Amino acid sequence: MNALLLEGLSNKAIASQLMLSVRTVESHVSHSLAKTGCRSRLELVIWLMTHTPMQS
Repeated sequence: MNALLLEGLSNKAIASQLMLSVRTVESHVSHSLAKTGCRSRLELVIWLMTHTPMQS
C-alpha cells in the first residue's frame, strides 16, 4: 500500500487496486500517520520516500 501512496493515488484508487474498502485504506493511512508522527498525507509520503528502500 505504501508504494501506491508514493504514486500519489487517492484512498479510493488504492482501495480499488487492492480490492479493499476505502475505510480500510483510510484506517491504514491513519495508523501510518500515528506510527510515524506525521501530521499529513504529504508529510507521510515524504517520510516514506526517506525511510523506504528504493526498489529497482
